Amino acid sequence: MSSIVPLFVCFLLAILIGKLVTNDHSPDPLLYAYGITVTAALIFLISLRYIKYVDPYVTALDTLKTNPNLREAKPLVSIMVAVFNEERFISACIESLLRQTYGNTEIIVVNDASTDGTKKILDEYADQKKITVVHLAQNVGKKKALAEAILLAEGDVFVFTDSDSRWGVHAVEYIVDIFKTQPDIGAISGHTRANNANRNLLTKIQDTWYEGQFSVRKAFESSFDAVTCVSGPLAAFRRAAVFNLIPLWINDRFLGSEFKFATDRTKTALVLGHPHFTKKVRKLYPDSPFVTREEHPPQHWRVVYTFYAQAKTNVPETLKSFLKQQIRWKKSFLRNIWLTGSFYWQKPLPAALMYYLRIVFVLMGPFIIFRHLVWLPLHGDWYSASLYVSGILFVGFTFAALHKVERPEESGWIYRPLMNLISTFLLSWLILYSLFTIKKMVWQRG
Repeated sequence: MSSIVPLFVCFLLAILIGKLVTNDHSPDPLLYAYGITVTAALIFLISLRYIKYVDPYVTALDTLKTNPNLREAKPLVSIMVAVFNEERFISACIESLLRQTYGNTEIIVVNDASTDGTKKILDEYADQKKITVVHLAQNVGKKKALAEAILLAEGDVFVFTDSDSRWGVHAVEYIVDIFKTQPDIGAISGHTRANNANRNLLTKIQDTWYEGQFSVRKAFESSFDAVTCVSGPLAAFRRAAVFNLIPLWINDRFLGSEFKFATDRTKTALVLGHPHFTKKVRKLYPDSPFVTREEHPPQHWRVVYTFYAQAKTNVPETLKSFLKQQIRWKKSFLRNIWLTGSFYWQKPLPAALMYYLRIVFVLMGPFIIFRHLVWLPLHGDWYSASLYVSGILFVGFTFAALHKVERPEESGWIYRPLMNLISTFLLSWLILYSLFTIKKMVWQRG
């Protein structure tokens, strides 16, 4: 793999040089600069990911080899999940939690006033297994439901999952090894793929997209200890890094209203900006049990990603449910521009640069797409339109090739370019709809 990736980078550099020396079809200097920046950013991202990223679990193993005392340490891990009307998936989720090879755990499940058969299933587990089940009388939403679990949790490590996800058997064991060998790490994102990848073409496309989002993009951010989203299917936090900040998380407001989305992004942002938010929470919520029960000092926590802690989640199987999910995610993205974006410039320059460039790319996307695929063809310039689509496909094939390099035993990489086409012709436009409906907070899977 180490010999193949440089070939990708050299190929991308050749394209960038070609763009720099030929400007015949890009009379607009701003749009020309945009195209150059997108290509350069892709080169930058891939190069630094493969040059700099070291999986924190690999680092943990090296430390454990020379420190037998750490190897024997078994801190309590609180595993928490909130569930609402998930009778189809919750048993598989809980079974994966029970199968963990790490033994010192407590499992807390909060039933957020489900109206289907979820309650009955949870009561059966509570009777037969060592699981704490909390039934809420009213639906309060995922954040507040998890807050109820956190108040009961006794572990030094919190690991959260989604109710439609399941973990690899060693997930918690690997996470604990990272936390106990690297005390400055505050949060860890595991690696997630689609559990229902073979369901249809749409799920196959999402699965290979997940692979690139984690193994390339999150790995890049992890290289600078600044992962911007510890994703819900397998999200681990050190108690000291997150406990005091829960009031800010559950009371998140945006544009004068409660913001129910951005569950994972907001919690991650609070850990990334721990010193600032610790002062803020003590000022705004001095009487909260999350503030009065225990006090953790402000600290600059590292937030990382590991491939070794694995999870699978059920991705949308229909276009309708897929679009609803994407709208929810884009609203979360917009909200966190003002949260994560308010301090992320303080993070290492490469990570900060890519973060703010991505904001620009997403917000400008609909206008760039409209110009190349509508405006220019209407004025007779089909060459630019075809060149633009070719560029979109090229980016998709680049990530597909990286998928093939990382997972040579898999064949799903071939679907990756289709995600770029879906994003261009459909998903990019949702950012405008999400912006104009930002206050509509109806959460549903589909």
